[in-house]
Amino acid sequence: MSDSGLESDVCYHYGSCEYFTIVDVSNKDIENVKAISNLSTESEHNCAAPSIILKSNNVDAVLVAGIGGRPLMSLAEKNIKVFAGITGKVSNAVEDYNNGLLREISMNGTCSCSHH
Repeated sequence: MSDSGLESDVCYHYGSCEYFTIVDVSNKDIENVKAISNLSTESEHNCAAPSIILKSNNVDAVLVAGIGGRPLMSLAEKNIKVFAGITGKVSNAVEDYNNGLLREISMNGTCSCSHH
């Protein structure tokens, strides 16, 4: 994902995205959009780092195409809901979320990639 806001292409794997696009939505209306870096201050990969970044930005829901078990657990521990099924641009993901087309996932809904 780039830092182009609603016009960014979605990243198909949560932990690999370079930026998170944070969209404030109220009554299905977009009130604010900003991009934040997914770079941790830590020198090595840490599955919990993105959830810390997101929580510090008051995020309460994350829209993903794919996510591993440890990152999902880290988000759940911070009371951040995770919804799967995004494709296209960030604007498409927000529209699908607003229309109830994404499914909330639990620990049973993680991707089965070998690198997790």
